[in-house]
Amino acid sequence: MDRAEQLSALAGLAADQWGLVTAAQAKDAGLNGVQLLRLTEAGLLENVGRGVYLLTSAGMPRHLEIKVAWLRLQPRVPAWERSVGDVDSGVVSHASACQLHELGDIPAPEAEISVPRRRTTKEPHVRLRTAALEPVDVTVVDGLPVTTPLRTIVDLLCAKADGGHIGGVIAEAERRGLVNVEELAGRVRPFAHRYGLPRTAGGRDLIEHLVVQAGEVLRVHELERAGREGFIKALQMLAAQQPAPSISPSWAEALQNALRDATPPLPLQVANLQRVLRQAPQGLQVPSLPPAMVETGGDDDARADAPSTPERTDDGTESE
Repeated sequence: MDRAEQLSALAGLAADQWGLVTAAQAKDAGLNGVQLLRLTEAGLLENVGRGVYLLTSAGMPRHLEIKVAWLRLQPRVPAWERSVGDVDSGVVSHASACQLHELGDIPAPEAEISVPRRRTTKEPHVRLRTAALEPVDVTVVDGLPVTTPLRTIVDLLCAKADGGHIGGVIAEAERRGLVNVEELAGRVRPFAHRYGLPRTAGGRDLIEHLVVQAGEVLRVHELERAGREGFIKALQMLAAQQPAPSISPSWAEALQNALRDATPPLPLQVANLQRVLRQAPQGLQVPSLPPAMVETGGDDDARADAPSTPERTDDGTESE
C-alpha cells in the first residue's frame, strides 16, 4: 500500500469522525504503526491523543479533547456504528455537555463522559462517570451523543457543582427554550436542601435561588415585566384620549378585571379611564380602584370622582 492508498484508507474513516482516526481503526484498514509514524513525520497526520490521529488536511475540530476521549472508549468501532446503549459506549455529560450545548460559563477542565458500567481511565484530563441513561436523556450535538440540557442540569446538581454556575446554565437554557421550567422544577426538587434551602422548598424555589446567585433573570420574568410595562403604557394612552373613546362590553370587562387584579397596583391617573369605562354599554360597574393607582395631584375630575370624607367636630358630630 503506497502513501496515497494509505491516506485514502484513513480519509474514508476520518470523514465522519471530525477528521480523526484511531490507531486500531487504521490497523483494521491495513496500516501498521511504522506507516502511521511516517505519515506523522511527513506532516500528513498529527498525533492528538494516545492512539488517536488527525488528518491535518481536515483542520482542527472543535472540542477536540472531548472527541478524542469519546473515540478512545471504543477505539476499533467507527463513530457511526456506536450505540448509546452499548455497555462500552458513553455519552458526553456534566460540564462537557454544557460546552457542547454552549450553556453558561461553567469550568470544564476535564472531558466528562457518562458510561453505563463502571470504568477507569489513566487519561489525566478525562473523567468517566457511571450513569444509567434513558434514550430521552440523550441528544446529538456535532455528531456526539450528549445529555440533554435538562438531564445535564440534574447531573450538575447531583455532582454538587457550584450553584452560581448552574444558575447561569439554567437561565441560558430557559432563555433559549431548551428547558421547560415547570418540568425542570419537578426534577430538581430533591436537591433544594443541598443548596441551603429549607426542606420544605420546592423545585421552583431552587431554580430561582440558583438563577439569582448567577446574577441572571429567567426569560419568563422578563416577559412578565415587559408585558406589564406595555399594559401600563396602553392604559396611559387610553386615559389621555379626548374625547373619551367608546369600547365594547367585553373589552371594558377585561380591562376592569386587569385593573382590579393588578399586583402591585398600577401607578396611573385613572380619572379619564374611569369615564371610558362608565360609557361602556350594559351598565358595567366601574371597580373601586386602590388609592395607589391614582397619583397625587391628579386633575379636578379625579378629585371629583373620589368620595368625600366627612369631618368630625369637637363634639363628635359629623359635618358635611
